[in-house]
Amino acid sequence: MPRILLFHLRNHLLRHVEEAGAGRANDHGDGLLSCIPGDSTAGERLKRLTGNLLECYRDSMQALHERYGNVRRRTRQIFDLITPEAFDMRPIPLRHPLRFYEGHLASFNFGMLLQSGFAKNDPQPELTKLFARGIDPLGTSAADKLTIRQWPERPRVADYIAGVDNEMTRAFEWEIDPIYLHTAVEHEEMHQETLMYLIHRVPYELKRKPANVRSEHGKNLSSASWIQIESGIADLGADPNQVPFGWDNEFPQMRAEVAAFEIASRKTSNGDFLKFVQGGGYEDERLWTEAGWKFIRASKIKAPPFWRHRDGEWFYEGLFESMALPLEWPVYVSHIEALAFTRWCGCRLPSESEWHRAFEGAEAPKPERDNFDFVAWNPTQVSGRNGEFLQLAGNGWEWTSTPFAGFPGFKPFAHYPGYSADFFDGLHFVLKGASPVTPAALVRRSFRNWFQDHYRYAYTAFRCARDF
Repeated sequence: MPRILLFHLRNHLLRHVEEAGAGRANDHGDGLLSCIPGDSTAGERLKRLTGNLLECYRDSMQALHERYGNVRRRTRQIFDLITPEAFDMRPIPLRHPLRFYEGHLASFNFGMLLQSGFAKNDPQPELTKLFARGIDPLGTSAADKLTIRQWPERPRVADYIAGVDNEMTRAFEWEIDPIYLHTAVEHEEMHQETLMYLIHRVPYELKRKPANVRSEHGKNLSSASWIQIESGIADLGADPNQVPFGWDNEFPQMRAEVAAFEIASRKTSNGDFLKFVQGGGYEDERLWTEAGWKFIRASKIKAPPFWRHRDGEWFYEGLFESMALPLEWPVYVSHIEALAFTRWCGCRLPSESEWHRAFEGAEAPKPERDNFDFVAWNPTQVSGRNGEFLQLAGNGWEWTSTPFAGFPGFKPFAHYPGYSADFFDGLHFVLKGASPVTPAALVRRSFRNWFQDHYRYAYTAFRCARDF
């Protein structure tokens, strides 16, 4: 049973226990207990049921608490990848410096505790406010206007973080609505990936390479095959009664009619995209949207974000080292670049509904096979078995043609109303799947990611589709 429903059902039954104890057990309360055998009174049976429910609730909270502990440990490991000198860097001009995220995670968590009513007072409101929210401007000039010139010293921030961690530990031991704790945990998991693509752009000499990083490349690249998907119904989103937690944009579940189409068996690779580059794709205005063409010309973009051209050869600026361009790894590009490529090769991007329709015929994702949850840190090859899907969820988020918006009947979270709705602006597009550094808990079919169409900093890939 979902934890949130468990919490509210528990409280509902506790009210009936109080009524039964006062001699006011009602018909509805007796009806809830009609399935419990025994000759005891309704009040006694209700107490027994409530005790069992409370035990289930505490077990579920303990599991969530353990997950939170694992999340915090991984976050600390991620921050340990960089030297102290890197914390003041702003690797991506559209984002705050790295030191912001250290305090932001604690600020967000404490904000959840305040909203839940668990925390009554904020001992350091100036830090909670300073680190409350990141930025997502349209360009660097807008980002510069949001720049904070002076940040608090890290020892002070460390004390703030430790205080919030203690409060979170206490909160898991109390009986508060789990939605606040779930929101805090998944928010931090998402920011672990944000940290990784920020750290990607930190100079190599300021980073520490983990022992389990894999950089396998040089294998033969097989051609993608087209897989036919018959027309039918695609199920998007999730049923809130069937999942422990989901973000507001995952609800309510909806069904969509999908016409027959074909989709590539694998993601577009660096090798595929190299042909587009060598064929003058970045110089052909006909392949680009008007806004996309203006952006790449103004930004002087001539290749994907992690590519570098030196001495007549293409190289890949990886997370921890530079290497010869791995042709069989997925290419990471913006939406406007993916769209230009599909026009060049006579295909298109799949819609979100088509992605879901295709996913129904795919195997359940696994970290080792599909490459997510930090098993390799780097991308792995996209080529796979002919006629079968590979890495629909893993090895890089996949762009869709669908603008980010709520499903019919969408309701924003009451405790986090701006999480999704602030980005229903027609400028952000839905991505599905996962990247090499997406935590496993976020790899679910209903999860929706989104970025602006010109955003080139995340691990965003794509695969081609075409009408059938």
